[in-house]
Amino acid sequence: MSVFSTRHRLVTGGISALLGGALLVSAAWTPAFAAGADGPTSPSGTAAAVERATGTGDIAPSTAGADSPAQATTTTPSGSVTVKTPRLASGSVTSTAGDGSSVSLDLPGTTGSPGVKLGAGTVVYSDAAGSTDVAVQPTNDGGARTLVTLKDRNAPREHRFAFDLPDDATLSPDGDGGYEILRPLGGGGFITAGTIDAPWAKDADGAPVPTRYRLEGTTLVQEIDTDADTTFPVVADPKYTWGIVTGTAYMNRAETRKIATYGAMGGLAAGTLPPPLNVLYSINATLVTAKASSANSAKQCLKIKFAAGLFVPGAYKGGYCK
Repeated sequence: MSVFSTRHRLVTGGISALLGGALLVSAAWTPAFAAGADGPTSPSGTAAAVERATGTGDIAPSTAGADSPAQATTTTPSGSVTVKTPRLASGSVTSTAGDGSSVSLDLPGTTGSPGVKLGAGTVVYSDAAGSTDVAVQPTNDGGARTLVTLKDRNAPREHRFAFDLPDDATLSPDGDGGYEILRPLGGGGFITAGTIDAPWAKDADGAPVPTRYRLEGTTLVQEIDTDADTTFPVVADPKYTWGIVTGTAYMNRAETRKIATYGAMGGLAAGTLPPPLNVLYSINATLVTAKASSANSAKQCLKIKFAAGLFVPGAYKGGYCK
């Protein structure tokens, strides 16, 4: 169900979740990234090219396991999130939140090439597909970047990332080229439980390459538009996050009217919200009730946002507001 046409972000742990965003290449590739023994056709060359595109400041420390070249656990305001990279390019990146809920993302690899952790913590799957390397970076916000490196003009221009979501979760466009992963609240409404950042792509000269997503069921398809002026290799990145760190809860018209009529504590139980929204909801009950009343009078709906320790009730219209 697609319920929003404007972006209501939740930066989350695990995916940004899905999750970050477009980081610029600061300059053209240096000779160290030229094709050759340590160039983009080698695993270390790919790791260097990818890390030049993304930077390394937000790559999470990770350890190797028996079935994973890199596993990273980060602590968020809502608990821990563990990102686990697969042993082979044909596997899936898995993000598990502290409550046990998880999201998996299939890598677009068509081969069983093994992952190798290189550089500052980038896991590289060489020749995961034709003329394409795949890389994964767990990030210190609990997210995971999954990067494709198009090594030459023979590389495919579409790459498919299939999501395995909880049964009650849906993907909704965020209005900025990415998606939100939404889950229903027990007392009504929806909350963003993960995000997929808008895609980006850069060529070897640091020039942006047009790219976009389309959604086929729960499979994210990234399209990359290279042309005669594109300098290879091209690095492109979907990032997702999972597990609530900051978020927005959305109420429909009936739920908004109920809160406006009976008050915040009567209209929606604080226990239906995940922490720390539940505590802040109770503390700000009077403010929530007032905002629900004004939204109801304006034929709009209540939204409740928590970000960076702030609790902000607001109003919205369209989408789920019906």
